[in-house]
Amino acid sequence: MRKVFYIFFAFILFSFPAIPAHGDEPLAEKGIIDLRESVGNKFIVKLNGEWEFYWSRMLGPKDFQSDNPPVPDIYGQVPSYWTSYKTASLKPTGTGFATYRLRVLLPPGFRNSMAFDMPVFDSSYEVYIDGNKMDRNGIPDVTENKTEPYYEKRLIRFSPDSDTIEIVLNVSNFHHRKGGFWMPMRAGTLNEIQKSVAFNRAVDWASMSFLLAFSLLFLFFFFIFKRDKQTAFFSVGTAGLALRPLFTSNFLIHNIMSVSWDWIIKWEYIVFCTILTAWYWFTLYQYRSRCFRIITIGVTVILVLAAVITIVFPVRIFSYMTFIIHPLLIILFATALFESLKGILKRNIVDFFYFLTCTMLALAAVNDVRIALGNQAFFSGYILTQAIVVFVFIQAVLILYKWVKAYSEKEKLQLEYEYLNRHLEQIVDERTQEINARKEEIEEQNAKIALQNKKLSETIQLRNKVFSVIAHDLRSPVVNILYMLNLLKEEEYRDKYNTFADASIQYSQQVINLLENMLVWGRGQEDKIKYSPGKHDLADIILTNLSIFRETADKKAIKINFTQIGNSKAFFDKDLMDIIVRNLLSNAMKYTPRGGRVSILLKDMSMTREGTFLRFCDNGIGIPEDKQKELFTSAGIESTPGTENEKGTGLGLKLCYELVKINGGTMNVESTEGEGTCFTITLPDSSDVNG
Repeated sequence: MRKVFYIFFAFILFSFPAIPAHGDEPLAEKGIIDLRESVGNKFIVKLNGEWEFYWSRMLGPKDFQSDNPPVPDIYGQVPSYWTSYKTASLKPTGTGFATYRLRVLLPPGFRNSMAFDMPVFDSSYEVYIDGNKMDRNGIPDVTENKTEPYYEKRLIRFSPDSDTIEIVLNVSNFHHRKGGFWMPMRAGTLNEIQKSVAFNRAVDWASMSFLLAFSLLFLFFFFIFKRDKQTAFFSVGTAGLALRPLFTSNFLIHNIMSVSWDWIIKWEYIVFCTILTAWYWFTLYQYRSRCFRIITIGVTVILVLAAVITIVFPVRIFSYMTFIIHPLLIILFATALFESLKGILKRNIVDFFYFLTCTMLALAAVNDVRIALGNQAFFSGYILTQAIVVFVFIQAVLILYKWVKAYSEKEKLQLEYEYLNRHLEQIVDERTQEINARKEEIEEQNAKIALQNKKLSETIQLRNKVFSVIAHDLRSPVVNILYMLNLLKEEEYRDKYNTFADASIQYSQQVINLLENMLVWGRGQEDKIKYSPGKHDLADIILTNLSIFRETADKKAIKINFTQIGNSKAFFDKDLMDIIVRNLLSNAMKYTPRGGRVSILLKDMSMTREGTFLRFCDNGIGIPEDKQKELFTSAGIESTPGTENEKGTGLGLKLCYELVKINGGTMNVESTEGEGTCFTITLPDSSDVNG
């Protein structure tokens, strides 16, 4: 137990890049932030502290250059909503408009290129720097009709021409419950700000890929074992956590499509309600408390109603639901911590880790909230995203641990069952001596029981092998994604953002392809593969998959030759044939050495009623003769590494063989070690199939 705790603590420690926070960052005082003694040629600083605040006044730079400049109503603390600025004479409401102003004192002679990392404001703003209008988010105005809200992270480039910078912000809000600053604005040298923004976006995309991969993995587990509903709720909750960065923080949704301001917030609330609902049910199946079941059902009803209200009503109304959602989140954490503490007292290792991960997630949330409000926190940067990734990873490990433990108990029960069977046979033999008339019937029953035991034992062994392959082959891409995330935290690797992002996408695609093959295999084990044949263009499927593997072929300098003779249309199930072609192409790429070649021949032989002929050939490592005989029919699962140590499950060729049979065709292999391999598929003529 102590060794496991040390391993877990080390994993948590090295998962966060942040350095413990220091309380020596400069803060604005009376509308002025002094950077003269606190920054060098490279820096990033939050412009937190006391800004000049002018309520219900939309002022421009010229207003402050007059002989009688306006006097601020208050020096408001930033970041915070302006409703917190209430005094005896000033009572800002949630909706309205205001002006913020700050002067930045730079070191003497500092003229390096700078940038401002602009957060989003509730709910629109425009910014002036040294008298020039630099940017805006939405359209701020003094009336609701003329104001247009918008959310998008912006980066402003700026070159100072003096030692003092004047920042004037006009902010208006008529569409949200509260208005003003709620995230810090950052300033710094251009290169440092750009690297920081790129790093934050890379972390969000990599985290999304990681979480979506785990979501699909456990959705697959649920499909093959639907009795374990905890995996389904884990998959839904993880998918929600993966999608959340699209509508928060860097608002990555703008990189995919154009979404209006109100629907960004609506989707944020809907996704959050989905996450909270899924984790309530996940916790319920974790502890199965009758009281918590009633709470979970009630919370589900509340969150469904909250989602409906979010869709129907405007943001200004449904944003008040945070007063309901946040207490529900606290109840969930409190319940999880309480139940896990009870399990710890019973020496349950799963509850021990569950308690630690929930505590870690809560502390990370508190850390990020304090940073957003400009207060000193445990770490100098935001860590909630990394904490969520670690939390999901640990939960996934715990679920897999429970599965392995369950299968171990099942094997133990199987041994006990076989032991009882042996004694049962002895009893039957003794009774057979007494009742000869029933001897034949009893022997038949014993034969059936033995056959069922053999099938059950083979099924358990095969599924254990499959899950072992899954755990092994998923570990490599997941570890690689985590490794690249950690590298991106290091200064010297940040210029490799595009390389790491491309690699993360490739590893995620590898996980998705694995899961797709496993899902089809799982359906095949239960005879649930859907077969919908029709007349389709086989060349289109081949060309589509060639485009998918084009990058892999280029990396290994593999030449691909596709030859078509005659008509390319044939009678088959389009989805199943797509899986067949993709797996055969994947195998050809995997086992062909760098600089090799892959040839594809598609030939129409319908004139001789021989159907359609499809052949994939490569000059790769080949297949030993003794393995060719059992390549498609062996009950075992064996995976051979590719020429560059590419991984696989060993299911691809068996899956292709079964899918070709479903399509009424045949599949053969010809191979010579060291020279290459050819797979030949013959699809029947449509008249033969219909006949």
